[in-house]
Amino acid sequence: MSRRRAPGFFQRFGGDLSGSSAVEFAIIAPVIVLIYFGLAEFCQAYMAQRRMGHATSQVADIVAQYQTVNATLVDNTFALGGIVLAPFSDSTLSLRVTSITRGTDGVARVVWSRGNGTLGKRAGVVTVPAGLIANGENIIMSEGTYAYTSPLGQVLPGTRTFSHTYWLRPRLVNAIPCNDC
Repeated sequence: MSRRRAPGFFQRFGGDLSGSSAVEFAIIAPVIVLIYFGLAEFCQAYMAQRRMGHATSQVADIVAQYQTVNATLVDNTFALGGIVLAPFSDSTLSLRVTSITRGTDGVARVVWSRGNGTLGKRAGVVTVPAGLIANGENIIMSEGTYAYTSPLGQVLPGTRTFSHTYWLRPRLVNAIPCNDC
């Protein structure tokens, strides 16, 4: 007569499948939560970057529509850039508008410039992309930077700096003067 032995604790534990779904979920849940927060942070950063680029292009577009500008008008245009950035804070948004003329010698020089935040006035010679303007022509350059800090800071810790540059031709005149810029 052979006698069967009762299964040991470890044999019973290894064969028991009740609760395996809960264990699997406990292993996978932190990864899923990390992916979710990572996507949320990435989407927020992407939206801030897009809005900053849009604000920079709007500043260039508005200035390019005038026949003449002054410092107050340019500063008010910078304020509109901050509104475009909403709902993000505009405290780290810096914008600069520069009028550039390419001389008969083929060198592009700053005619006037006005900036806010960390972007001050630009002076001297500017590198303009090839073929953008010919000798004697003028162009408006708008530059923007934005220091973005994620509100969660889990997946994107620290500060990311976004920047854009836009080039637009004056629409109504060959060159837009600014006497007090």
